[in-house]
Amino acid sequence: MRPWQVRTAAGRALSGLWLWWRGRSLGFRQAVRTLALVVTTSLLSALIGLATASVSSPLGPHEATWSTTLDSRVTLDLGPLGMASMDSPAGPLGVEVVLGEIPSAPDPAAADSASVGESLSSDVASYISVISHPELTIERVQHALIHDALRRAGVVEALILCAITAIRMAGSGRLRDVLWLGARRRPAAVIASSVVVATVAALLVPALRPDPVRGTTLPALEGTPLAHARLSGRIADIATAYGPRVTEFLETNKTFYTTAETNLRVAWERSQELGGAVHVKAADGQVDDEALAQQAAIVSATALSALVAGSASQPAPGDGATTAPAAPTASTASTASTASGGPTAAASASPPLTGAAAVASRAVTTAVLSTDLHCNLDVISLAGTLNELSGSDIHMDDGDLTMTGSNPEQVCVDALSNALPKGVDKVATIGNHDSDSTAARLRSQGWTVTDGTVQAVGPLRILGDDDPDRTTATGSRSRNGESAAQVGQRLASTSCGSTRPDLVLIHQPATFEPLQSSGCAPLLLAGHVHAERGMTTVQGPNGPVSALISGAGKGGTSLGAVTEDAYLHVMSFDAGGALVAWRVIILHPDSSVTVGAWRPVPPAQPSAADASPTTGPSQSPTPSSTGAQR
Repeated sequence: MRPWQVRTAAGRALSGLWLWWRGRSLGFRQAVRTLALVVTTSLLSALIGLATASVSSPLGPHEATWSTTLDSRVTLDLGPLGMASMDSPAGPLGVEVVLGEIPSAPDPAAADSASVGESLSSDVASYISVISHPELTIERVQHALIHDALRRAGVVEALILCAITAIRMAGSGRLRDVLWLGARRRPAAVIASSVVVATVAALLVPALRPDPVRGTTLPALEGTPLAHARLSGRIADIATAYGPRVTEFLETNKTFYTTAETNLRVAWERSQELGGAVHVKAADGQVDDEALAQQAAIVSATALSALVAGSASQPAPGDGATTAPAAPTASTASTASTASGGPTAAASASPPLTGAAAVASRAVTTAVLSTDLHCNLDVISLAGTLNELSGSDIHMDDGDLTMTGSNPEQVCVDALSNALPKGVDKVATIGNHDSDSTAARLRSQGWTVTDGTVQAVGPLRILGDDDPDRTTATGSRSRNGESAAQVGQRLASTSCGSTRPDLVLIHQPATFEPLQSSGCAPLLLAGHVHAERGMTTVQGPNGPVSALISGAGKGGTSLGAVTEDAYLHVMSFDAGGALVAWRVIILHPDSSVTVGAWRPVPPAQPSAADASPTTGPSQSPTPSSTGAQR
């Protein structure tokens, strides 16, 4: 085919398309033109928004400014310390990060050597958290940049459409006539073209300007998420000197929690096979089946002996109890202690008959309880795994999710929200280490945050409020001028109102006495003391009141492998919101995991002074004082 024939064929096609277009109705042509205009301007506005987005979002303990670029690199500007850069996972879209200061306490004059030391320790934990779990920071920044890009795109789109509307109005609605007339006037066309080119250049040229790639990759960072980062300046020297230690720590930490998750899954599965009737401990992905068989035989023999003797206790309504255990012999106590894997031999000496049967017949709602997580991102992840395994309907966090409640620690909230399976209802109370920012972040992610009223969370009615104290690196102070006893009295009054709660979720157990005295709330949950104290029940004027006090040991929080037992709980409730049974899950310092047997609600004692915690793997060997805090 000859060139003139190609041009003729193309011309005929265009002519045919033009005739078809002119044959459409005026409304159809206007609609298509408007749609094409909106799509074109929207794409242009989105590109401008993406190329110019900028947000402030923490990086570790630092305030930081994140700006998008088009150089295909993620660049971290550390000022006089140097720079770090790596290839962007978003293709041509890159990000430049400029670190700012580390915010100090609101009252610097109150700082002393102890508070500064604690702050520096928290800063180190923040750095390690960024290196070990960079996805949490990246996800947060991505969302912030997208929101800023959309905001900018909306502004640009509005300006473009306003300009087009003004031109149409000037030309009596015929935009193409105005543009054609302007294009024929050379001065106007030159000025308009220059403005467009200058605007595009001002927006895009800085983003497109290629900067020389600085720095080199370091062998010391092999095996970390920064293995491919290029570092320069003093930061490269620091990474070379301390990188191996960080790498070793990260590897050890990863191995510990990978093993712990495996142990949790193995212990949970074996416990389910045994109906949740005995304590199951898994270590190195294995359980001692022989010890489990002996423990199960002890439980069965004890139940049979009690029935034959006619001494089996009948469960009170809502207590989830099955039968009372017979007194253990020395041999059975020894076997049970070995099999349970609990913190103390005395605590595990007599495996109690559990509420497993009651759970199978009456349980409707399953809840997982966590407390005093203190931003240990790996234990937070383990809590998410427990929610998955238990098929929980509700996750309850009993406070101190963060270390100080600072803005950078909002990543701790993000971590827990991301760890929970979809569809799980979420409720949290604010501990003394949490802040108003923590509460706001929780609410923004769909959490119900206790506020002094009875709130519906799934099928349960939950009462709670902020901790009366606020603890930072410089010490503790009253949050709202109330003492723990006053908060407890206020909650007790609310619990006896027209809407009775199924449970009270509050961080400090020092609030319990007024609630126990009123007896309107049947279940009280608290943490704060960094010790597992089990569950007690006292008889109140309006019915029995059960109280569970829990928490990880002080060495079991914040960063790295736990150095003391860390506790989570699973609870089962019936259709009326009454607790049927509960069980404890313990992460031990050797990465082994104990999944406790289902336990009934203990019978009521005459008074709080006479109540003693239930025993078993939930009992702390050396309980700390009630006022202890972290």
